[in-house]
Amino acid sequence: MRRHSHAFYDDMVGYEPTAQIYRKNSAAAAHRVHQLIEDGVQVGVFRALNGHFAAQVVAVTIDAVQSGVLLESTGLTAGDAFAELGDLLLDGLSPGQGSPEPPSTPVRQPGDEVSAPR
Repeated sequence: MRRHSHAFYDDMVGYEPTAQIYRKNSAAAAHRVHQLIEDGVQVGVFRALNGHFAAQVVAVTIDAVQSGVLLESTGLTAGDAFAELGDLLLDGLSPGQGSPEPPSTPVRQPGDEVSAPR
């Protein structure tokens, strides 16, 4: 998704046939995340948590990226938003306390104005 321009992404989600495919793939991705989390919990790679909830967080985030709401409020591209979501999930699932790394994109504070179009 990082390779696509804003115009390409807008066209993709604005054209109903491709938007339907995007939604179908989003649902499949959320289901796969749920499976991966459950498997990871069973083998002890991830700490015990509600995998269904985490999968729903992924689904809601994907919907917010597709609608543009999350992109407009953060200034991220779709690819960057999904990378951040992956980092958030993996860091939240890890059993140990790793050393914090600086964010890959600027951190926005509540009330910051976003001038970048989605």
